[in-house]
Amino acid sequence: MKAKHVFKYTALAVAMAAVTGSGAVRAEDTATPIKHVIVVVGENVSFDTLFGAYQPSKGQRIRNLLSQGIINADGTPGPNFALSLQRQGINKTDKYDPRPKRGEALPSLPQPLQIGILDPQTFQFLGGTPDARFPADLPNGSFQITQFVPYGSEFSATGDPVHRFFQMWQQTGGTNRDRSLFTWVATTTGNGGDNGPDSPTPSDPQQGGELMGFFNMSQGDAPIFKRYADEFASSDNFHQSIMGGTGANFFAIATGGDLPVFNNGGVLAVPPVNQIENPNPLAGTENFYTQDGFSGGSYVNCSDARQPGVKGILEILRDKRRASNCVKNAYYLVNNYEIPYNVDGSLKALGPDQFVFPPQTVPTIGEALSAKNVSWRWYSAGRDNGDIVNDELYPLVRSLVDSQIPAAIPEPTRTELVNAQTFSSTRTVVYNSIGDPHNASATVVNTPSLREHLKGMESFLSDVSNETLPAVSFVVPKNLVSGHPGFSAPVRYELFIDELVKAVQAKPALWANTAIIVTTDEGGGYFDSGRIQNLDFFGDGPRIPFLVISPFAKKGHVDHVYHDHVSILKFIEYNWGVPPLSKRSRDNLPNPLQGRNRYLPVNQPAIGNLTSLFTFGRNGRGGKDDDDFDRDDRYDRDDD
Repeated sequence: MKAKHVFKYTALAVAMAAVTGSGAVRAEDTATPIKHVIVVVGENVSFDTLFGAYQPSKGQRIRNLLSQGIINADGTPGPNFALSLQRQGINKTDKYDPRPKRGEALPSLPQPLQIGILDPQTFQFLGGTPDARFPADLPNGSFQITQFVPYGSEFSATGDPVHRFFQMWQQTGGTNRDRSLFTWVATTTGNGGDNGPDSPTPSDPQQGGELMGFFNMSQGDAPIFKRYADEFASSDNFHQSIMGGTGANFFAIATGGDLPVFNNGGVLAVPPVNQIENPNPLAGTENFYTQDGFSGGSYVNCSDARQPGVKGILEILRDKRRASNCVKNAYYLVNNYEIPYNVDGSLKALGPDQFVFPPQTVPTIGEALSAKNVSWRWYSAGRDNGDIVNDELYPLVRSLVDSQIPAAIPEPTRTELVNAQTFSSTRTVVYNSIGDPHNASATVVNTPSLREHLKGMESFLSDVSNETLPAVSFVVPKNLVSGHPGFSAPVRYELFIDELVKAVQAKPALWANTAIIVTTDEGGGYFDSGRIQNLDFFGDGPRIPFLVISPFAKKGHVDHVYHDHVSILKFIEYNWGVPPLSKRSRDNLPNPLQGRNRYLPVNQPAIGNLTSLFTFGRNGRGGKDDDDFDRDDRYDRDDD
């Protein structure tokens, strides 16, 4: 297929299928008793950060910091603490190396910083200054955050680790077999130098040791997540689809592991030079990327080994005999830019100084569900007007706006200005725009029958209350309750989850046939000890938390089958008879076959379809878990 035709998709097929009923399924025609799937996606925490000290029920095993002896149940360093040891990296070339050589161990962790922490009084973000709550000489390895910052306190937010594409490749080397460079990569590159006047610099990368922290479920942290893991099913082998951050992974959730591409009117094109990623180290630095940042390099042409940063990753894939999944001459967006449409469907400004990616035509799960007449909605908190005006921030923002608009402006003009600016400013804080990937699709946004599926949190709660929930729901919480470090915290996300679950359970008829899937968009750059499967150039990425809350979930089960975000789509497609989204989407991959290493499939590349977390028998219990990975080295064998 020629590149110029790869992304040429329109709403015609979707509209025709909806009109004719071609391929339509009835709501009751499902492969399982599950009639409603609710997918909730929070933000930025790795599996070990949240579940690193989780102790499952009797008969279940888990691969985390505690089971490996990296930590003790009280959060202190365990007998195998050295498995989290952090080292200096060695890079003596002027080229990006996804697998730098390892050097001496760090004498201690650098002091965690306050980067990204939102001051609730001023609404200003704190800079990369030392966080005095933490000591400056933390032991070199995993540490318990809540030894210094109480879980659930008013001041529980902590610094935001770097979580960008090329940084994460270096931290993990693609497979995460050696986990010793997480800190070195963060403290040599930061979030890149293209972030405006306060950007990281080689001498001040604005990153510390915050990424090595974990919460301790054995000591009472994250009690709601623990309770749901005890009562329902969890996974210790679920992964983010893409190396890097929020935008790429949300887009992957909607498209089966695909990414936005730079295009001009739907035809592949070359981005502005300042928007092309260049992770080669600046002259005179050991690893500070040449062009990288939210206001700079983020596109990469991974079909061309001559492009900066590409060759080393392609060599890893070649050695593993993996396809790159990179279309010739396509520049993929591997880091965060703003989506192209506003909430009202209007197009945002594009150009070299606008870090907004152009409208996309990559097939989405929403289009596929509509083509099969399966009801769906993507609920992004902040889309509905009620999400904004009823938010606790609205009065505070209004008072700030009111104080800044001149009193001399006559009424009613002045009040209209205050109302408009208060509304738009609050939405900016509340709404996770890059977590609304269907709003990047030209097909969805410009097809009224598809765009009407994009709703807010007020609509979700109404649909639950009225028991009018669609078959498939995606729910994205408000930014400040998403669990994202800096401006949120896991406690706020778990409280959100608890309220959502209780709202569904309060409707017995709805709860009886529902599966609530809880995860995050990505690991936030935090340390994780889990192995990673190379699927293609873009990922997989590290492990992230994953729960299935449902009457059909295996009770207290810890699942080890290899899954990632696209596994959610595979389950939806399996349950409602929906075909894969495209020829290149990862929902075409087979289900894993397990060998000696229960965590890496023998038939790689492969991802599961979540059915291993469910049981549809009477007692709802899974079988015996007999994975003896604690007794030998099978986990670290290269079965890939």
